Amino acid sequence: MNSKRLARWAMATLIGVATMTSVSVSAETATLRVSIEGGAFNSKFKFFDASEGCPGYNDIPGAKDYLGSVFASDKGADKDVPLGEPVQVFLFRPKETFSISAAGGEKEIRRRALQVVLSGDATLRYTGFDNKVPTWEAAGEIDVLPAIACENDEQPEVGEDASSDESSNGAEA
Repeated sequence: MNSKRLARWAMATLIGVATMTSVSVSAETATLRVSIEGGAFNSKFKFFDASEGCPGYNDIPGAKDYLGSVFASDKGADKDVPLGEPVQVFLFRPKETFSISAAGGEKEIRRRALQVVLSGDATLRYTGFDNKVPTWEAAGEIDVLPAIACENDEQPEVGEDASSDESSNGAEA
């Protein structure tokens, strides 16, 4: 009898701990909906943790900075990302692999990527490209910068080639 009671108590405790853990984990992330105008055949948005500076762009599962990917489409896809932490978003198009390697690898990826910081749910829509650097529309609780922001401690000013006409930093409130 006592072993059954102990087993029920242990199970109830385990369920309670698991519930509290899942609530705290979900409270520390927000949903970023990414899309690309017109879609992008066989392409993915890849996400990298930039909280400790510029990430390595190793995208195998389990890599230190790799947070995963979603397929790029006009309709969009959701990705949960950490709240208040810089995350780099890179649109990977397999047909551009050679040109990325030839132009400097990580530095070229960084030049083509965006760095976002979410304070709540948001959307990011790639609307086009200027010299392979994305232009975008952003809405929700999001700050958007070029990914080169990780290269120095100061926040760089966003240039015209990397932002939309919506606002100076590419994000809408």
